[in-house]
Amino acid sequence: MKDEFLASLKDIPHTREAAALRVKSADFSWFSPIMSAALAGRTAEVVLSPTTEEQVVRIASACARHRVPLVARGAGTGNFGQAVPLAGGAVVEMTGLDRIVFQKGNVARAQAGIRLGALDEELRKHGRELRMHPSTKKLATLGGFVGGGHAGVGTVNWGILRDRGNILGLKLVTIEETPRSLELRGDDVNLVHHAYGVNGLVTEVELPLAQAHEWRDTVVVFDEFERAAAFGMAAATSDGILKKLVSVHAWPVPQFFKQLSLPAGKAAALLMIGAETREAFDALVREFGGTVVPCPPEPPIYEYTWGHTTMHALRADRSLTYLVCIFPREDTLGAIGRVHAKLGAELFLHLEYKRFAGYVTAEGVPLFRYQGFEQMARLYRALEAEGARIANAHTFLLQNGGMKDIDAAQIAFKRGVDPHLLMNPGKIAGLDDLPGGLSGAALEAAQLPASGWAY
Repeated sequence: MKDEFLASLKDIPHTREAAALRVKSADFSWFSPIMSAALAGRTAEVVLSPTTEEQVVRIASACARHRVPLVARGAGTGNFGQAVPLAGGAVVEMTGLDRIVFQKGNVARAQAGIRLGALDEELRKHGRELRMHPSTKKLATLGGFVGGGHAGVGTVNWGILRDRGNILGLKLVTIEETPRSLELRGDDVNLVHHAYGVNGLVTEVELPLAQAHEWRDTVVVFDEFERAAAFGMAAATSDGILKKLVSVHAWPVPQFFKQLSLPAGKAAALLMIGAETREAFDALVREFGGTVVPCPPEPPIYEYTWGHTTMHALRADRSLTYLVCIFPREDTLGAIGRVHAKLGAELFLHLEYKRFAGYVTAEGVPLFRYQGFEQMARLYRALEAEGARIANAHTFLLQNGGMKDIDAAQIAFKRGVDPHLLMNPGKIAGLDDLPGGLSGAALEAAQLPASGWAY
């Protein structure tokens, strides 16, 4: 790394300490055995920790002038490899920008490095809450969620993050010798959403809010998984019952939730239910023959769902990994039932009920014991045969993941805000050359099916 680049940083906090570089260059891509191997040893040469937007602008200018590649980082809780630097350079840790800019009624704007948990806690003091958040809410940052997330707790009500109205606006700094600050509104926010930080340094995000409710964490167990899946759909589509989370797990997944101590052999539904509609919810439980079991107050129930489900499983058994798919809205329960009947001994179903394109369906995040690439490809094909659409969770390439369209407009915007192609290089296939040493399994995995849900 050029001495003159480091000298230009002046008072901006930074470190080149080896342990810090290892930690800040990693994310949760270890969920994937393919990405874990492909990204091993990929580290930045310096970690920059700005605390003001002025420092972010100076970093952007210095990187452009000295042609230093850079990767924006929140808390590193993403699991698609988006925070791993493929070409060395700088990691820009954004957590020092953690201020709420304003909160007016049902709208809030905050700096990108604020922790979602801290933001939500402050909003609840004013009778509001985030519409949705990842299971990593306590650690994840606002900018990280917008840059790499797609859905989460609350999606059962509000759709996915990219749906119109779920991101109102954002501000970003371009990577140029003389950086510009751009404000994106409306549909333009999706030029940056789920783009892995390839399109500039996001400094502020504006979101709509929901009315805050008293959510009650609830666990319901069932003798049969199919019954649990049907209950999940009924809970998700019961519009009069307030809910923020509906998550269903086939056995043996519940055995990985050690602190819940769930009964062996049973499927489990994990939910957040509004206190004021609890009586109606209890009637639904009785209708489906479920049993409510005690739920400890900590950790919150959402920390067993979405990405946390996989994390709990891998901590118990590192031979496991996961897939991501969405079941067809026209036959959601039928497709789930067929997949469970055909593959249930190998593929342990984990369902997150969500609104998608205006309808309630289920996202599948099933677990399985990884035996190699051929097995994974076979499971993808089997899911697609039942009408499921696949998001490839085992590639760091944006357009191969299935959640993001990289069209001419995206490429033009990228070149406009990052003319030297310094932001997170290697994450858009074909735009720039992949850094040396990335081949074999990493590129093979990119060819796995990814019919996805990019629209």
